[in-house]
Amino acid sequence: MRSFCRELSEQQHVEVTCSHTGAASRTDTPKNVTLSLFRVLQEALHNAIKHSGVREFTVALRDTGQEMQLDVIDAGVGFDVDAALAKGGLGLISMRQRLSLIGGVLLVESRPGAGTRIRARVPVQWASV
Repeated sequence: MRSFCRELSEQQHVEVTCSHTGAASRTDTPKNVTLSLFRVLQEALHNAIKHSGVREFTVALRDTGQEMQLDVIDAGVGFDVDAALAKGGLGLISMRQRLSLIGGVLLVESRPGAGTRIRARVPVQWASV
C-alpha cells in the first residue's frame, strides 16, 4: 500500500498521505482479502486523481479488531453518488462487487462541493480464515 501510494504520488505529481493502524501486524490476512483491498485502493485513488480536482489525498488502513477498513479521502469537487451509480459508474460497481466476494462492503460519502470518502469494510472473520 505504501509503495503504491509513493509511486503514484511521484508519477502523478500529487500528495498521497498513507497511514495504517493495527493492520501492519496482521499476518493471517488471506491473499484474496489483501488483493481486493489493494484493487479498491487503486481504483479509488485513480478515480480521485482523475475527477476530484485536487492534488492531495489521504489513505488510511485500520484493523479495528472486528473489521479491516480502508479509507480513500479527498477534499475535492465531490459528486452525486446516486447519479453516478444510476449511470452505471463501473469503478464504483467493480469495487462493490470485489468487496462483496469477500464479505465486505463499500461505502461512498460524497456530494457536490464537499469532497469524497470511499470506505471499504471487510469483517475480520474473513480476514482470519
